[in-house]
Amino acid sequence: MKCVLCHERKGKRACKLMSTQVICPPCCASTRRDECVGCDYHEPWAYRHTKQARNERFIAEIHPDVDDQCDEALTLVEQGNIAKAEAMLEGLRQRYPNYHSVLYGTGVCHAIKGQTDEAIVCFERAVEIFPVLAHAHYNLGTAYCQKLNVENAVKSFQATIEIDGEEGSVGRLARKRIADLEAAVRSNGISLNTYISNQRIFNRAFAALREKRFQAAIDLFEQILATEEGHVQSYGNMGLAYAGLGNKQKALECLDKAIALDPEYELAIVNRVVVASLEDGETVPDVGEHDVDYYREFKDSGRSYVQEVVKKLGTLKGLKSADTA
Repeated sequence: MKCVLCHERKGKRACKLMSTQVICPPCCASTRRDECVGCDYHEPWAYRHTKQARNERFIAEIHPDVDDQCDEALTLVEQGNIAKAEAMLEGLRQRYPNYHSVLYGTGVCHAIKGQTDEAIVCFERAVEIFPVLAHAHYNLGTAYCQKLNVENAVKSFQATIEIDGEEGSVGRLARKRIADLEAAVRSNGISLNTYISNQRIFNRAFAALREKRFQAAIDLFEQILATEEGHVQSYGNMGLAYAGLGNKQKALECLDKAIALDPEYELAIVNRVVVASLEDGETVPDVGEHDVDYYREFKDSGRSYVQEVVKKLGTLKGLKSADTA
């Protein structure tokens, strides 16, 4: 069926202004205005005009035909045809490597395939180029949640709300995600702000541990425990820091506390065996070997740290672990 406006191209979209008669994507792009509110294709137009009104310094390259092709690719994604969508987007990316819609669509494909790091790169670049793309901010926040990076997740969700409003379709989703995060950390008896602050301190403490600045690491882990008594990783890593200083008794106390808080904390269980085998005053040979983000890399992904250690040792010795075929 031909477009009812130009009568040349194929009509693909039911137009609200034309009593749901079909029009082609180029005519759709050229006729959008405020009366189109409620139509899925109105959103990119509204983003551009809203942002330009807010900030005259914001300038972005706009290609309505590319936006339409990206929309088609995302429709394919929704239909489960990811391979065809990726092929379309890859073709566009070769011609428009820094176009926000292309980057956003590519990020969506990565996210659906579980390629979280790649998705984050695409979404970050998309919002850098086109800061008012609410869906990109929202999906970026979701990707950061999967990485357990709560601080950046919250920042992304807050940016979504700022752009789309608290009652916008994406803004409401972002508000719910923040509320869910608040509820999750509240179960530990702390606020979301405290959780984020502790996450920053933990990253500094972990860096100090890697660099063998053991006392500095201990002091930082203690700061976390002052506000979050049940922070398992702080006890576990503080145990390693004490072991690095040659204080076997304090190391075992910290590791025992970590295991008491989480009896399935395999990393602490393995490290306790290592520390218990040390002579008094002897230090852990190489703290770097224990540099593992256990909850993200293992427990939350259903992997067993102990099994992988056994498998690694078996491989080193030319042996197979007992449960390996």
